[in-house]
Amino acid sequence: MTKKQMSDQIQFWLGLQSIAPYDETAMIADLLYQGTIDLLARTRCVVRCCHLNTVADVSEYLLDHSILALVDIEDGAMRRTRRDVMPANTFTLIRADVLRLNPAPAEDGELDVWAVMRPQRMTADADSPGDELFGAIPDEYHDAIVTYGLWKAADYTDDQRSGDGERYRTLYEGQDGRGGRLQQIRQLVNKRGTARAADRRVNLRLSRKRGVWVG
Repeated sequence: MTKKQMSDQIQFWLGLQSIAPYDETAMIADLLYQGTIDLLARTRCVVRCCHLNTVADVSEYLLDHSILALVDIEDGAMRRTRRDVMPANTFTLIRADVLRLNPAPAEDGELDVWAVMRPQRMTADADSPGDELFGAIPDEYHDAIVTYGLWKAADYTDDQRSGDGERYRTLYEGQDGRGGRLQQIRQLVNKRGTARAADRRVNLRLSRKRGVWVG
């Protein structure tokens, strides 16, 4: 779906205004972007291979803001491994944005990571979350972004028919936040297997002293 098609659905279903001074379409655009990020981060339905530069004898790095989540890491000398089952003394993700290499690299080099990338915001009516710049999300998952937008917009408008958005929230993430459409998409993603995607190059920044980041 295009940005306009998604926006029109939310606007018409909830009766939102599109005329000055009550134009609510800018809010819809914001919700579509938030929904795209939320879908990507929580389902990891699209990943890209990023090349991160490393520095000799430095073990901690700040992840670039463009990386929403790490899925897999490899250094070229070992098989790609899932982050949640990595062996000790290899790689550790500290909190959400600090990557620790154990041991520190002996020389300058490059680390490949499979990551969920932050998409750009859709601006034109013809833009689509299926486009590479805007998330590359498969068309069959676009309904989840609309449902997210309906949830947040219905809460904003105190829509009584949906229980102030609760009905849409349940459809999107389930009653307990672990089901709904998101769970269906996770299951579909897990069944698809892996295929190599386009590469991205992202520079790492050196981390601050450990005490700043780890309590």
